[in-house]
Amino acid sequence: MKKIIAFTGSTNPDSIHEKLVQSIIKEFDNQAFDFIDLKSFDIPIYSQKIEAEGIPQAVKKLYQRFISADGFLIASPEHNGLPTALFKNTIDWLSRINQRVFGEKPVLLLSTSPGSTGGKTQLQILENLIPRWGGHLIGLYSLGNFLENFDEENLTLKNPSEKIKLGKAIEALINDAPFNKKNNAMVVQEYFTAFQNGDVEGVINSFHSDCYIVSVKEEERPKEQLHGIYRTRKEAKQFVKNIHNLFNTKDFAIERIIAVEDNLVIANGTFSHEVKATGKLFNSTWVQYCAIVGEKIKEYRFYEDSAAFVEAFKH
Repeated sequence: MKKIIAFTGSTNPDSIHEKLVQSIIKEFDNQAFDFIDLKSFDIPIYSQKIEAEGIPQAVKKLYQRFISADGFLIASPEHNGLPTALFKNTIDWLSRINQRVFGEKPVLLLSTSPGSTGGKTQLQILENLIPRWGGHLIGLYSLGNFLENFDEENLTLKNPSEKIKLGKAIEALINDAPFNKKNNAMVVQEYFTAFQNGDVEGVINSFHSDCYIVSVKEEERPKEQLHGIYRTRKEAKQFVKNIHNLFNTKDFAIERIIAVEDNLVIANGTFSHEVKATGKLFNSTWVQYCAIVGEKIKEYRFYEDSAAFVEAFKH
């Protein structure tokens, strides 16, 4: 029987993350889950001075628990868009014994929150860090609107679809097999769906944190200019803002999305934008090239009718 270590990064004695973990342990009682309460370990804030005097015994004890595991279930709260100080400090200490903290074993990341986003932002940060720390990342699961979706008295999910999704995630962890992995065309389709629905956060989160965007012209641009180069997800937000500031989108049609060699996806279609400054319609065909890395758009190139763009902006 496999031994899965489960823990949260929460210091809250009434932690919703701990309740989510306990509901999983209750549901999968045939599995050997070993719940670790990080709050109970007397681990100081990491410093080189303390380390020079020797690794604290609490850290050594925790490390022995880690190396006995076959996998890890981590429920990580979000503090200001980041993992908690408790979680980060624990990793800082364990990595001084072995940088590959998770020992090349499977890791499933969970988060939840009372709000709709479910703590997704810090999961995307951890998604990049877990492999660096020696974890085989199985997947991410976030539960939004915790108070509406979770029965705290009975420690169970009230939402049937979320219960199925979480169950699949746990089965994937137990079997060491990634779950609900999106193919590259699905990543682009979800980007378009978010765009068509006016879901700004969904559009921005479709991009890789280190993305490279070319809007029509591959050249540097003033901040408010639409066409040009954008770098990183922060500038992707500016890209979306520039589109919103310039246009009222009347129609955006997708003709096809095709996954081709390696990680490349090509899409094309038509659109009709009303130019806010002139009231004219900017109608164009378009083609988009995307390179997908880790289920995110890493490179994005979008081309349209430049002559029609200029004409639509003429007063």
